[in-house]
Amino acid sequence: MKSELPTNVEFKALFESAPGLYLVLLPDLTIVAVSDAYAKATMTVREKITGRGLFEVFPDNPADATADGVSNLGASLQYVLQHRTAHTMAVQKYDIRRPDGTFDVRYWSPLNKPVLDELGQVAYIIHRVEDVTEFVRLKEEEAARNKLTEGLHSRLQETEMEIFKRSTEIQEMNKKLLDMNNNLESFSYSVSHDLRAPLRAISGYSHMLLEDYGPGLDEEALRLLNNIISNSVRMGTLIDELLDFSRLSRKELVKTPFVMQDAVAIIRRELMMLEGGRDIEWRVGELPSVLADSTTMKQVITNLISNALKYSRHKPKAIIEIGAKAEPDKVEYYIKDNGAGFDMKYAHKLFGVFQRLHSVTEFEGTGVGLAIVQRIIHKHGGQIRAEGIPGEGATFYFSLPA
Repeated sequence: MKSELPTNVEFKALFESAPGLYLVLLPDLTIVAVSDAYAKATMTVREKITGRGLFEVFPDNPADATADGVSNLGASLQYVLQHRTAHTMAVQKYDIRRPDGTFDVRYWSPLNKPVLDELGQVAYIIHRVEDVTEFVRLKEEEAARNKLTEGLHSRLQETEMEIFKRSTEIQEMNKKLLDMNNNLESFSYSVSHDLRAPLRAISGYSHMLLEDYGPGLDEEALRLLNNIISNSVRMGTLIDELLDFSRLSRKELVKTPFVMQDAVAIIRRELMMLEGGRDIEWRVGELPSVLADSTTMKQVITNLISNALKYSRHKPKAIIEIGAKAEPDKVEYYIKDNGAGFDMKYAHKLFGVFQRLHSVTEFEGTGVGLAIVQRIIHKHGGQIRAEGIPGEGATFYFSLPA
């Protein structure tokens, strides 16, 4: 039986398959992401715990009257929220509830680190732990018996040194992350670099197979091989966009008078060269100029017009409207299309990294573009929002200080 290759490379799988024990929380301590290693260590299932409160999923052991895991972890998380800085906890006894409702004794070495948004507020908390249960048990046995063999004592020392070494590495890693503006994009930046070598290998070997053995392969084998190549290209694009996204947090804006009318005209003309003979009606109103960083603002316009063209592709006649409304303290621009639209109950997902409201088989894309647009607009001191109706189109509004 021949297997089908995935058509959509989920970049979030990199986080989920990371060897470390990671949990990502919202400021209200709702669980939003879990690594495979963390789920395995805590005997949980990702789909059953995401969206739930941390202490609803991980309560204290009711059979242990001295249990203080909830209060200690809660205090550490509150410290992170209040001071917006990382907090390393002492080794904690925090028993884990088994699927049958009983509890398993566990000891952990936790580190809680904030991820700050553009305004310096805590957007997420990364809860990173090491399971040191075996180490603690060995230490307790040593204290109780005081008769460990020399070999076991040596092993304990090695384990203790390893834990210290790992803790030092974690601290150094988190310091580097904090130095890179305490955001998840810095993690994506380093991971993206690490992915380039294996990605080049996948693409290179696939092309070699196609060139050397292509004539001897049947139609299905060729299809699968071409799928590998196309997904490698898509992954490369995703890496580039993630690098762009991470660089935005460090890029200094150079604001100069930006003639929005001319920029829209030039970008529209360039994009239309790629649209063939499509029937497209353009309705472009008066677009006031503003102070903006030319390079990044052109990126915003290109992304939003490209989206309007893409999502109106299946309409016999596409209608794209671009306009603006000037107010005393800001200018609000909008780009409207009559394309696929979207359900407003999912509007909060539009500007998240890897969040897509349409499958890649319907419309190509990586799920990073609108996140980049939002980051640029926010760095300019503006806001962005969207309205849509399924099957009738979408409108994106973004404002810039006047």
